[in-house]
Amino acid sequence: MVVAAGTNLETSQCPSSGAGGSTDCFAAFLALHLTPASSAYLEGTWVWLADHDLDGDGTSQLSLYSGRGILSESSGPVWFIGTAEHHVLYQYNIVNAKNHYMGLIQTETPYFQPSPAAPAPFSTNSSFKDPTFTTSITSAWGLKVSSSTDIIVFGAGLYSFFSNYDQACITPATCQTQIVDIDSSSSVSIYSLSTVATTYQLSVNEVGIVNQNANLNGFASTLTAWSP
Repeated sequence: MVVAAGTNLETSQCPSSGAGGSTDCFAAFLALHLTPASSAYLEGTWVWLADHDLDGDGTSQLSLYSGRGILSESSGPVWFIGTAEHHVLYQYNIVNAKNHYMGLIQTETPYFQPSPAAPAPFSTNSSFKDPTFTTSITSAWGLKVSSSTDIIVFGAGLYSFFSNYDQACITPATCQTQIVDIDSSSSVSIYSLSTVATTYQLSVNEVGIVNQNANLNGFASTLTAWSP
C-alpha cells in the first residue's frame, strides 16, 4: 500500500528510520468500526495503512502509525472477504460479536515493531475494547477474538516479515511470538491458517498452543483446521 503526495506522510516527513517521530506521522486512530447493531458485507476491502511512498521512488518504506485496524462488535451477519494491514494494536479485533464469516483475510504486522513495542506510540483505550499488552506481546495481533460466538475463518494469511525492518527473524520464525488469539469464552472455527515468521500460529488466552514448526508448508506454516 502506498501513500500519495500532499499527505505530509511521505518519506521526507516519516522515513523508515523513525526520524519523523510519531506525532507528525499519525495516520489514523481506528480504521473501521462495526458497532453492535450493524451488519456488513465487505469484499476485497483493503483496510490498510500505507508502508511505501508512491510519489517518491515508489519503493521507499515509511514509518506511519495507525492505532487500530478493524474492530467489530456486530451481532451479525458480517462477511469479511479482504484484508487489513500495518496497524499498531491489531488488524482484526472481534469483541462481543456473533455470526461472522471471515474469508481469505490477509494481514501484515507493522515493519517497525517491536521498536516501539505495541501499543506504542498509542495508549490502550478500554472504550474501544482495546486488548492489553504485556511485556511478552510486543507486536500487533493479526486476529484477536474475545467473548464472541459463531465466528468462521475460512482461509487466512497472517504475516510478520520484519523485526524493526530486519528480516533475519524470518528463518527462525521469531519476527513475533503470537499472532492469533482466541479467548476461552469464544466459539471459533478456523480453516487453512497460514502464518509467516511467527513462533506460535494460534494462542488461547494469549498462551501459544500451536507452534509453527509442526506445520511447515514451504515459505509459510499452515494449520489445516482448528476449533476449541
